[in-house]
Amino acid sequence: ASYIRSNQMDDGGFAEPGRGPQSSDGTTAWSVMGLRAAGIDPNNVSKNGKSPMDFLAGQSSSWHSVTDYERTLLAVAAGGGNVRSFGGVDLVAEVQSYQRSGGNIGDAVNSNAFGILAYKAAGITVPSGAVKWHQNVQNPDGGWGNNPGGASNPDMTGASIMALRAAGASADDPSIQAALDYLHSIQNADGGFSFQPGKSDASATSWCVQGIVAAGQDPAGGEWSRNGNTPYGFVASMQASDGHFYWMEGADKNPVWTTAYALCALARKPFPIGITYTEPPAEQGGGVNEQTQEEQPSSSPDETDTGQGEQDGEAEASGEEAAGEEEEPDAAGDEETVESEKEDKQPARTSQEKSEAETGGGGSTGGTSMLWWLLPLLLAVPLLGLGGWYIYRRYAT
Repeated sequence: ASYIRSNQMDDGGFAEPGRGPQSSDGTTAWSVMGLRAAGIDPNNVSKNGKSPMDFLAGQSSSWHSVTDYERTLLAVAAGGGNVRSFGGVDLVAEVQSYQRSGGNIGDAVNSNAFGILAYKAAGITVPSGAVKWHQNVQNPDGGWGNNPGGASNPDMTGASIMALRAAGASADDPSIQAALDYLHSIQNADGGFSFQPGKSDASATSWCVQGIVAAGQDPAGGEWSRNGNTPYGFVASMQASDGHFYWMEGADKNPVWTTAYALCALARKPFPIGITYTEPPAEQGGGVNEQTQEEQPSSSPDETDTGQGEQDGEAEASGEEAAGEEEEPDAAGDEETVESEKEDKQPARTSQEKSEAETGGGGSTGGTSMLWWLLPLLLAVPLLGLGGWYIYRRYAT
């Protein structure tokens, strides 16, 4: 947590080493969740009097996709903010505006998974159609890819387990059991998981640790041990002397982002962070369970950072992991693939504007413009006819 805080910028948000001085929307959102999982109130982590929540509240012009709204809602809920009015935006309504007639939220696996988690964080009923859709797009091998029919990956499978459990699926639900079997089948000898073929990476393994915890199992226990190595132990082993977590052995990318993921995993906190259930996940039944907001942790005076910002790099997961590493699950996929920091971000649109963009409607203004264009033409036709008649009469006689 100290490492994340050392990369706080003057605007209150966070950026990867070398990518400041302006903070990243995505890195800040995931850092908020990581800090909250570690028991630190992000509202009390400030620089120049500005907290990461203050920074996020000023970023509404950069939210333009379902995953943007989902990720932000999860961060705001973790920070104890008002998800119905944050930065002048009703985040719940924005996520709901992407819900399809069948109940699924967006058309990608990650957008639906994070939509379910966002609904849970907001305390509203998860559509049964979203759950059924998610179960229907589970691959035959038991995993999920970022999009329906896409190759399964550990990140999205971990996120999907969390989503289904948050929606009320029991730990022994066939979908959950098939997902756990898939994770067992791809677990590496070092105890970790890899998004890309090859070495295990801390990000993928963190998502799996959270999914395993959500399923009521122990990611540090014998059931998940490979030659004495466990997923939990692998994540812990990736921490460097300065506190950050390496992405992969021999590859240090997006350290702030990766550290935020690791904090959630090592704290054994599945998403949505800050929301707990009346019973432990392993003991929940199949119905939608009542949720409560965890007590906000208090911060000691020295938790307010003076901030330096050592290094910098970046990624994003509302499923996102920029810089060419793994595509995350968060809400990314193709609905918003690897949400790396985009230079040219479109302004957020209202639901009405989205509707007009999809239908191609131009409203009354477009109709009025058409009328002004036709009026001169309508007047010109009789005038041309009268002129022709005059010329004919003058020269024909």
